[in-house]
Amino acid sequence: MNKHLSVLGLWARQTMGKILALLAVMAAAETALFAWALSQGLTRDIMDNQTCPAPVEDLFDFAKIDWVYRIAVILLFVLLILSGTELKGGRLGYTLRRLRISEEAAVLWQSGYHMVCLALLWAVQAALALGFCLWYAGTTDPAYISDQSAFLAFYRSGFLHGLLPLANVLRWGYIMISGVALGITSAMFGYHQRHGRKGIAGFVALALTLWTYAVPAGELGIIGSTSVMLAVVTIWQLFTLWMAWKGGGIDEEDGK
Repeated sequence: MNKHLSVLGLWARQTMGKILALLAVMAAAETALFAWALSQGLTRDIMDNQTCPAPVEDLFDFAKIDWVYRIAVILLFVLLILSGTELKGGRLGYTLRRLRISEEAAVLWQSGYHMVCLALLWAVQAALALGFCLWYAGTTDPAYISDQSAFLAFYRSGFLHGLLPLANVLRWGYIMISGVALGITSAMFGYHQRHGRKGIAGFVALALTLWTYAVPAGELGIIGSTSVMLAVVTIWQLFTLWMAWKGGGIDEEDGK
């Protein structure tokens, strides 16, 4: 068991400090943007030329919080894939061979670690979104908010609903599938690179995931089809890894 924990420790030592820094920067940037949006006094027109304070989801849109999250996901993904490569004369492959477990097993540990990192990013973003809703409620005229304001925001906003889908089981399933897909394909990128192949599957999974972050709550067809595509990409990469583990041999063009 110690040799497996050594592999897990290897991946953590390479990236954890940078990931925590990325989370801190994301939180600071989103907090500053949301504070700026609050200060703008945004309103929404209602009947008879009257206005009311804009709902909290309008502030998220105005502050471009979803784009900050997208950038954070991209940066985290790049950080994770680079941790498994041998750029600039690195000797990661040699280090893995000295750990007395197969390289394929090490990649599985790396995949699990990447999933945890992605889940951590999601959890921090979800906590920030809930905190911003509470902040909004505490600074807005009580006549225009209710106990259901945050609940309604997480249903009406595509970004917020994609983050916390409430009772939408399909969206929860999609969140898990996308996390698994990104975790496995980001780990496989370095594996492919160390063996002279191109790990394009990770970028396919990233593009699919980013494309559906702000899909409205009712667009179940898009979520379902994207989930299937992500599952296919993930199974493809796992099959590639399994074939190599069993000694089936994959040539230079297989497993892209």
